[in-house]
Amino acid sequence: HQNFSAGNNKNSIEAHIGINGEANLDFLNIPLTIPEMTLPYTTLTTPQVKDFSLWEKTGLKDFLKTTKQSFDLSVKAQYKKNKDKHIIPTPFYAKDFQVLSTPNDIFIPAMGNITYDFSFKSGIITLNTNVGLYNQSDIVAYFLTSSSSVTDALQYKLEGTSSLTRKRGLKLATALSLSNKFVEGNHDSTISLTKKNMEASVTTSAEVQIPILRMKFKQELNGNTKSKPTVSSSIELMYDLNSTATGTINHKLNLESLTSYFYIESSTKGDIKGSVLSIEYSGTIASEASTYLNSKSTRSSVKLQGASKVDGIWN
Repeated sequence: HQNFSAGNNKNSIEAHIGINGEANLDFLNIPLTIPEMTLPYTTLTTPQVKDFSLWEKTGLKDFLKTTKQSFDLSVKAQYKKNKDKHIIPTPFYAKDFQVLSTPNDIFIPAMGNITYDFSFKSGIITLNTNVGLYNQSDIVAYFLTSSSSVTDALQYKLEGTSSLTRKRGLKLATALSLSNKFVEGNHDSTISLTKKNMEASVTTSAEVQIPILRMKFKQELNGNTKSKPTVSSSIELMYDLNSTATGTINHKLNLESLTSYFYIESSTKGDIKGSVLSIEYSGTIASEASTYLNSKSTRSSVKLQGASKVDGIWN
């Protein structure tokens, strides 16, 4: 069953589509046979798979119960008109390029608000998506997409907003977030422009948790031109490969510049430890570097340190 509707009036334009029905998954019951194969450019051979049922062997039978699955689909889009108008003058010019009159100004409607909604429901998963673009005192874009399912791995939420402010210059701010059983992440950024200054900041963080890997990541980037152009950056990484290898990495960078000089410095630190076949190992590394440059001289320095240890072999 399906239905469709659309409308257009002085306030808005909108359309809607709805579909519901049943999906037949009987094809998942057909046994699959995959012959033995040799992987290209290797001597490795994959074993033969015979009479493999996706419905029986992958667990679909346990939570779907039946191969007859119903679904509902809905899509809606709407544009709300803006009554404000932009005026574009169309003057007439004589040969001496003097304006004679402006009788035929062009009026262009200002951008309105746009929204989009999508939903899909079935026995396996439910998906929802909402998107909006709003033209008010600020221009704001927004989206949200999420899912719910009997399987945790299929559940997620992804959300983002972006706004453009036009008061006292321009300011663009963006935020993103993702959450899932295995991955979580956030991103925030701001860029500001005024007549006297430009400023930017970016922060990104992520966390991964899967059976063989746990990892945390964070990055920060900042820059401005208030008294002098400066940029600073930092990166932090922590990881754990199922206790086989664990470690951290830290990196920092600073840069500043004027017409009279240029300066940059960076530092990196890392460590790792773990065990293989009951043999424990560890290691560290650290480096520092800097450069200063002006019209009269150049100075540079580099420092590097490292150490490693493997039980019973070397220190």
